[in-house]
Amino acid sequence: MQLTNGAMKSSAPPPPPMGSDMVIHEYNDKELETFDLSSFVISAVNKENSTKTSAKDVRAQEVQKFLSEGTDLHKLGERYEVEVVERGHKSLYELLASIYSLAQRIDDSPLKDKIVDAIRIELKDNHSIKILTNSTPISAMVRYVIRADKANASRYVKVLSVAREENITANELAAYITRRGGVSQIQETEAVYLTKKKGDKYTKERTALIREYFELVGVSSKEDFTYKGEVLRHKADKETDAETSSFCVFVAHYVGGEEYKMVNANDLGRSYEDNLVKFMGKEFPSDPYVIEVGLRNFKRQLSLDESQPKALREAMVRQLAIPMRNKRIDVIEMEKPTHDIEE
Repeated sequence: MQLTNGAMKSSAPPPPPMGSDMVIHEYNDKELETFDLSSFVISAVNKENSTKTSAKDVRAQEVQKFLSEGTDLHKLGERYEVEVVERGHKSLYELLASIYSLAQRIDDSPLKDKIVDAIRIELKDNHSIKILTNSTPISAMVRYVIRADKANASRYVKVLSVAREENITANELAAYITRRGGVSQIQETEAVYLTKKKGDKYTKERTALIREYFELVGVSSKEDFTYKGEVLRHKADKETDAETSSFCVFVAHYVGGEEYKMVNANDLGRSYEDNLVKFMGKEFPSDPYVIEVGLRNFKRQLSLDESQPKALREAMVRQLAIPMRNKRIDVIEMEKPTHDIEE
């Protein structure tokens, strides 16, 4: 419904800017096949069910039993951390330092291109692994050593590439990785750096995808109501195509039980609305590629849902026929495998 028809014009102060914490995570192809954006939407909490557990319940004998067992497991975990994990990390960091040292020597060699090409041929001919002809010495050597696990190879390339950019020596590498919080922490730092490097274009694309997702949630929703009151238009004096909003924001006072009282209905205008969209999607992945995959999965779901209007299902089919506009960025780039390459 068109909520802005006949709405009263009134000015309103701009809302404070809303930040969006980046959620960094790598998703493999299997996870992306069923990636569901709805799992990142902040869950609603029923007010009646939000009361805190009483102290009496917490002290209950059965609860204490579980807490006691949990304490025992915690102690076991601490011992595992010392005896197995830390020792395993030390061995991994030493291996990465050796790979890093060899890759640096290749990079400094006048025969660099021939060495990398020889590694590429060896991997392809004898191990059914393909890497690009323009692979860096680091990516080529990591893949040469880490042959069975492509995902971990990609992670290690990221870590070593960051270390190379920061002029870390091979002897300093193990201490550097430990100081930075481990392999996964360095990955997160690098992912945030890449996000900032892309600047406003990256942020706007992410916001546009989140907006499109929530628009589709609204269009496909089976919960509707009619509102006959007035709508406060916050940017009525600047309303252009660029400022056309997608949503109407209803503010209500909670009375109790299932009762609410309407305060007002708001057409925020697109720029104000963007802040709300970013806040609603603050738990979404930071990578537009991953969000677009989730959005397309939702569109595919709607196209197959016979309870939805035929026009909507057909529109989803048409949109799915359009190629994705965002691409995955991999630090280690592998050539597209054929059916006889790398199972």
